[in-house]
Amino acid sequence: MKVCSNCFSDKELIAYIESFEKLGDCEVCQKNEVFILDIDELEDFFQELIDNYEADDSGISIREKIQSNWSLFSNHKAAADILNYILPKLNTAILNSEYSVNYTSDILDNISYWKILKEELKWGKRFLTDIVHLTEDLGWDGFFNTQYQLGQDTTLFRARVHHYSGGKAYTTGEMGAPPKEKIIGGRANPLGIPSLYLSDNEETVLYEVRASYLDELTIGEFKLNSATSIKIVDFTEDTSLFKLDRINETIKGKLLREKISRDLSKPMRRYDSEIEYIPTQFICEFIRVFTGAEGIRFQSSLHPSGKNLVIFNQNLMECISSKLVKVNKISLKGIEL
Repeated sequence: MKVCSNCFSDKELIAYIESFEKLGDCEVCQKNEVFILDIDELEDFFQELIDNYEADDSGISIREKIQSNWSLFSNHKAAADILNYILPKLNTAILNSEYSVNYTSDILDNISYWKILKEELKWGKRFLTDIVHLTEDLGWDGFFNTQYQLGQDTTLFRARVHHYSGGKAYTTGEMGAPPKEKIIGGRANPLGIPSLYLSDNEETVLYEVRASYLDELTIGEFKLNSATSIKIVDFTEDTSLFKLDRINETIKGKLLREKISRDLSKPMRRYDSEIEYIPTQFICEFIRVFTGAEGIRFQSSLHPSGKNLVIFNQNLMECISSKLVKVNKISLKGIEL
């Protein structure tokens, strides 16, 4: 079966197919004069991929499972056609695209340890957690490789709400994190250890500080204060599945990052205890030690189109300007529970 790059959404797989520069007719999407590859050339990739799933009557179809987590194929028809062709050629009990599956116990046990670790950190061993188990047994130190370099060309934002009206904007020197003596525990920093919380646009910071109607705030613009870029672990980055000999690790890493990202993004409610932040504080320290990264980026749950960043060492950033703003419109929407 000849398939073309248009049948897939994974960028690295698309690039692999197009690297052969072979034009022809696709037997899946019926497009003509497109970059094609014999699907049998991808048999090793699909074997390694399917080895991470097992039949499970309580699961969902292999087609849906792959698409919902990875968007490997361009659409569900392409997924069904390709899987129905390749699966009978593989060493697997999963015979067609509609077989109900789940991940193997190896994967599920690995990522479910995040829930166990959270309870342990909150209510058990807080300072002497079994790091050897996390690194040597579970391999978590290799799961935070979705990274990018933050350079001077990127502008980030931070907001401070005024507790009175009619005042002046805070100065650039007042827009950093509070002194360490006044630092409370946050989603990424423990009590007394400052980190700089930033967002990638001005609107997101208004949501993050929970600004209300007619509130006055100062918004500061921040840039890296060095010509040397810094490494950031990115919880928002799409992950390519097309990684031969590393698919199992790739799946574990992405699923774990998704779980942690949800906890990082979760806003603190009025009746929540700061103890809820201890697991994410731990994982940020884990990332800092085992990856050498200077910060993390994750999706804002309060403003889904925005992204938040935490810079572990605020001295790496400089507030270059600040301005006074006033909230003149607010929109709230409830959902039925």
